[in-house]
Amino acid sequence: MGECKSGIQNELKIAGTNLFLVSAGICGAVIVLAAAGGELLDLYPVSFEVIFPFFAAVSVGEWARTRADGNFDLIAAQSRSLFAWALKRSAAVFGTVSFFAVGCMAAVSLIRYAYPLRELIFMYFPPAFFLSSLAAWVGLESVQEHLAAAVSGLVWLAALLTRSLLRIRGVEYIYLFICYAGDPNHVWLWNKGIYTAAGILIWAAIFRRNYQKKVNRI
Repeated sequence: MGECKSGIQNELKIAGTNLFLVSAGICGAVIVLAAAGGELLDLYPVSFEVIFPFFAAVSVGEWARTRADGNFDLIAAQSRSLFAWALKRSAAVFGTVSFFAVGCMAAVSLIRYAYPLRELIFMYFPPAFFLSSLAAWVGLESVQEHLAAAVSGLVWLAALLTRSLLRIRGVEYIYLFICYAGDPNHVWLWNKGIYTAAGILIWAAIFRRNYQKKVNRI
């Protein structure tokens, strides 16, 4: 446990202060919008189901680089498994963004209460976890910089642009931003469970491919 905590702390040092500054800036913008926006603004789904998951995925793609890291060969050669390294690096970045997101939820709830904090967390976590897991997976498969953030960003954008598909029966179970879309059939808990499971499956695939795999065997 202590080794894991130390590893995450080291990864945060590598990520640098920009991760904290940008996260704080986005939180500040959402809080200001909550205070200044009118009652007609559907702030919660937009902020915590759409914007913060996108930022979490891009952060993992950019600040938790693995194969695109310039020191990949050296780190991989010294690591017992690429999976453990990728998990700690991704967890450090995703955890930091999520910490700011939850703090922002609490602040916004004080300003204009509409949802319990636990519902906001459920609203945020599954899409953020799924998109961030996708970014981590792409980051371990490609040496191209920014590709992980680009792939997760394209999936995010495709979900926004295909909202009209909700008219097809059953699509609501797999639509990424179901609360933002209004949840017409009240299936958001099933939807969030599916995306949480999808994120876990992605990490299971990462584990199977990269556990105890050294750089000279890739």
